[in-house]
Amino acid sequence: MNRRTRTRFKTDLTANVTCVDPPGSTARARLSDLSVHGLSLFLEEALPEGALVRVEWGDVTFTGELVYCKPQAGGFVVGLKVEDPVYETARKCAMQ
Repeated sequence: MNRRTRTRFKTDLTANVTCVDPPGSTARARLSDLSVHGLSLFLEEALPEGALVRVEWGDVTFTGELVYCKPQAGGFVVGLKVEDPVYETARKCAMQ
């Protein structure tokens, strides 16, 4: 059952992900979808749940809390909860 109340916009963008707290290195990721308050990414390495993470692609930067990290064929799917709504960015991205 899907409990989401907001539309998720599918994407396939390359992004840079940096673990801010605890500090870590930057890794490449695939941004798979966006919603008003979150992002879903595919990474090759796991990140700790609860970590503060910064995601950058192009001129866009999001910072938020990593709420899940699940193994998936060849990597990990992670969910990021962001404080600032990303609806306009998600809408623009979906229209490309």
